[in-house]
Amino acid sequence: MTTTVRRRAQPYALTAPALAVIGVLFVFPAVYNVVLAFQRLSPFESPGDAVWVGFANFSALFRDPQTRTSAVNTVLWLTATTVVLRLVLGMGLALLLQSRVLGRWGLRGVARTLVLVPWMLPPVVAVASWRWLLDANSGVVNQVLVGLGLVDRGIPFLASTDTVWWSVVAIIVWRELPFVVIVLMAGLQSIPQEQYEAASLDAAGRLQSFWYVTVPNLRPVITVIVLVTVIQTFNNFVYVWLTTGGGPGTYTQVLATQLYSAAFIANDLGRGAAIGIVMTCVMAVFAVIYLRVSNEREETP
Repeated sequence: MTTTVRRRAQPYALTAPALAVIGVLFVFPAVYNVVLAFQRLSPFESPGDAVWVGFANFSALFRDPQTRTSAVNTVLWLTATTVVLRLVLGMGLALLLQSRVLGRWGLRGVARTLVLVPWMLPPVVAVASWRWLLDANSGVVNQVLVGLGLVDRGIPFLASTDTVWWSVVAIIVWRELPFVVIVLMAGLQSIPQEQYEAASLDAAGRLQSFWYVTVPNLRPVITVIVLVTVIQTFNNFVYVWLTTGGGPGTYTQVLATQLYSAAFIANDLGRGAAIGIVMTCVMAVFAVIYLRVSNEREETP
């Protein structure tokens, strides 16, 4: 009997350290964040000084006009625009890198390496480099534009409401595009060549082969790419904060930067936690969709 009990308890004993680490690093902070969302607490106060306010943080959050602006910026600019551009440009680059022309010239390996360069850079380095390139006074981009006579003086790309969001989008797309290209290239390589040969026998052109052979085979891959990039981008804080700090004013404020501003600039941890809960609920929907898609792919024979 003792031996049987030991055998049954052995798996739990072996996994206990890992479960303890997960509990301390993930479960406890998540639960405390939920509790904090219903409290009023400053970063300079101890947890024992927290005041229970119920749903007041959520009520104030949804009444705040800045929340609507941040939500629109997060959904439209930060997520939808960058995901669509990454998907379109990634498809074009993946097809180019798989083309016979690059293989014939022996440039396929060099081209693939160059595509990976932005992804090798840490996001902080990438943002710092682009801020220097887009500087209105000494930036290379403005110097080239002025030198070519296209503009009379430097354009404040990151300080003008006309250009700031497109500049942020360009930085995100440039830095994150290689991931999409790599995944699409793997998908293209998995498509049976016989399908293209059959399409050519039916007198299908390149556009028809792409639409009726490439796209249907890549549909599961594209679905996963969209879900993963949406999840990665929706709650991203680094790009907007390091590029504009949510400015000019609050023009580029997104939910992640609003969370940081509420918690550590306005010193309202409860409000920040409430924003985090809302973002988590939105991301949970995409996470469930992603898991369902992944399970369907694994179950497909």
